[in-house]
Amino acid sequence: MANNRKKVLVFGATGEIGSRIARGSVDAGHETTGVTRGTNNRHRVDTAGVNFITGDKKDEDFYKSVLAKNEYDVVIDSIPETEDVQLAHKYFAGRIEHYFMCSSVGTYAPLLYLPADENHPWREKTEVNFHHQSLRDEVALTLWEKEKFSVTIFRPTNIIGPGRVPLELWGGRSTLYFQLMRQGKTVEIPLMGNALLQSGYNDDLATAFVQAIPMGSEISGEIFNISCEKSLTLDQYFSVARDVLKSSSPVDHVSNEEILRRHPEETNEGGLRYLVEHCCYDIGKAKRMLGYSPEYSMEQGLANSLEWCLDQGLLSSR
Repeated sequence: MANNRKKVLVFGATGEIGSRIARGSVDAGHETTGVTRGTNNRHRVDTAGVNFITGDKKDEDFYKSVLAKNEYDVVIDSIPETEDVQLAHKYFAGRIEHYFMCSSVGTYAPLLYLPADENHPWREKTEVNFHHQSLRDEVALTLWEKEKFSVTIFRPTNIIGPGRVPLELWGGRSTLYFQLMRQGKTVEIPLMGNALLQSGYNDDLATAFVQAIPMGSEISGEIFNISCEKSLTLDQYFSVARDVLKSSSPVDHVSNEEILRRHPEETNEGGLRYLVEHCCYDIGKAKRMLGYSPEYSMEQGLANSLEWCLDQGLLSSR
């Protein structure tokens, strides 16, 4: 590790994903600095060994007065926006080996083939894709192509694991859905119960970032899908959750419109529309180039997520 020891800067290092990346970076032997605004009270893992700097990545004066005066090899942003990518290029171009950023497989929707790999179209706006992220990713890749700013994009599927309420089948992350399941009450699944859903475990996502830290130019300008190995149907996903929660809840397969009518305050309309699109992705490229090998299956990840919710008292009856 002595020859591969890097100076790593992690934005959002006190967040759910950022703290896991920072933790993994330290454990891998890298000199790790975390940037935090000091306002995050959400779940995080132990970040002992991380050197922290307090500041706002959107504040250009912070870049000038603090970040630009330090030397880093790798810069990681787990929640970037377009302006964050542009600021990173302005102050780190020519000074760092890699800029890693987190995106989403939501840029691909709707899928034209299964499983979708990184060659799937993603730049054009569709009715269901995460086009704002597509635009940001396009900016990042243009900086690589025209300026040789060494960008690598990680695209996770919907994230599960301790620290996060898992996706429910109303299109969001409402705890009410799982509370109703604990009470044995009827809960809804969209009519497309055979739609495929693929999740990724938060620790596995962080591992992918850490595995890439010591790598060379072969990953510059690349996109990697990061996920659990296999997808489940919505019906199978519900069945796993019901088993974990020891629930007797019956299922009501209804239209999206009916779910919205029944639960107008809890339902995420855009998320529900996205949910009935197949979500099935090929992670072979990450395996080949990064050595990525997810430790958790979707079943294990969903179980761990729900058990964390139970431990935190998030699924107690309202």
